[in-house]
Amino acid sequence: MSAETLTAERTSTEPVVKLQGITKGFPDRKKGFQRIVGTTDVDIDEGEFITIIGPSGCGKSTILKMIAGLESVDEGSISLAGEPITEPSRELGIVFQQHVLLPWMSARQNVIFALETDPRQKRSKQELESLADEYLELVNLSHAADRRPTQLSGGMQQRVGIARAFALEPKVMLLDEPLGALDALTRHELQLQLLELCEQHKRTFIMVTHDVDEALLLSDRILVMGAGPEARIVHDITVPFSRPRDVENLEQDPKHHELRSFLLSSLTGH
Repeated sequence: MSAETLTAERTSTEPVVKLQGITKGFPDRKKGFQRIVGTTDVDIDEGEFITIIGPSGCGKSTILKMIAGLESVDEGSISLAGEPITEPSRELGIVFQQHVLLPWMSARQNVIFALETDPRQKRSKQELESLADEYLELVNLSHAADRRPTQLSGGMQQRVGIARAFALEPKVMLLDEPLGALDALTRHELQLQLLELCEQHKRTFIMVTHDVDEALLLSDRILVMGAGPEARIVHDITVPFSRPRDVENLEQDPKHHELRSFLLSSLTGH
């Protein structure tokens, strides 16, 4: 399989997220200034599910943090719906590998707390509770709404984090290896949950992952980064599987095996 046959075709519509000539580096006491991310250009359309994969240390999470407004770019620009991203925004929801829930609050209260910080809308207590319950139901956590984080499993805690981010109704959901710390079974369950969410709720997702199978299951496009220093996107790949996706049928598709082998060889250099 050649890279040319997999290159994503761009549409003529205005991208919801645009990375134009961005670079990023950090000072190093021994080596001086080190550029981590080389010149990078990416257009992401509304409603796409994008995953970024690549070797450890290549700058995947750094790119996600720059999109989130948590890190500044050294050169170039990043825009959301045509407006430059210079700081965190409620239009950009983010879920980290660690859930960052408030331990003294229940699952419902954690979601409500996020909603209360949104200045765009003022809601009554009853409306906040109803909306929090709606998003907890979305991630199959209605039965655990009154539990505190210490009473929840790791997978359940991460679901609360996803519900909290969804409740703010951002234009773009940013996922920084949100399933990376979970055991294999819980991770698979949450992959299926994310698959259902992205197929039912047409929102733009950008996710960093180390898992090729996860990328193939969830993505519309996969951005493959090369090794650093000055890592760049070396492949922009369209995932050719239609939605809705059935896991068993997907894994039996010869195209799945072919694309999986291509991605693994791209990451390992073999």
